[in-house]
Amino acid sequence: MSFAQNNNNNVENNGSQILNVSSSSRSYGKSSASFVNPVKKPEGSVYLFDDWNNRTIIHTSDQQKFSLKNINLNIQFNRFESKISEDSIFSFNINNIDRFVIRDRRFKNYYYNTTNRIFEIIYESGKISLLKGFSIQFVKGSPNPMLNRYSDKNIKKESYFVKEGASIRSIKLRKKDILKLLSPNQADTAQVFAKTNNLSFKNSTDVNRILTYAFSN
Repeated sequence: MSFAQNNNNNVENNGSQILNVSSSSRSYGKSSASFVNPVKKPEGSVYLFDDWNNRTIIHTSDQQKFSLKNINLNIQFNRFESKISEDSIFSFNINNIDRFVIRDRRFKNYYYNTTNRIFEIIYESGKISLLKGFSIQFVKGSPNPMLNRYSDKNIKKESYFVKEGASIRSIKLRKKDILKLLSPNQADTAQVFAKTNNLSFKNSTDVNRILTYAFSN
């Protein structure tokens, strides 16, 4: 990996440094210029995070760690990007990267439904992983005043998946589906734990706590 780095693998990804990645012998990304289009843009962002001020730890497949800033997930194109300047974006090649950790949230690339897709890891153990996927729904604007939708819109969508071995399948974030991941005794334990601690099976952070407790008992 050819990021300009110090001894602590801390990287300041300004333009001249991060663009070196594209010409390295083991590239972790490529550069691309994305110039501002004066045409009216759709409402809503295609990026996961509302801003680019995200300190990120990148874990590579060869056990290295790098700290970068200005990282975001482009949901529309299913890739991580770094904003080098107002009109230039660096796109990461995730083939040699194990995971991204952004704001203490872990993201990994898995093969799903005939393509690679980036998921957020909600829960992970030796048996199963609960994953969150992201997508963009584009809603076309209409001049019809009855619809009250004059502008095009990008709407972020979330969906959940369970990974068992190499298999990934969709799942609803609801009580009955989460409990099916557990043995009968673990399911009973999970329900008691959730009720005692006022946790919701529809909240991903709460589900992480529930599964962590259930699988440890």
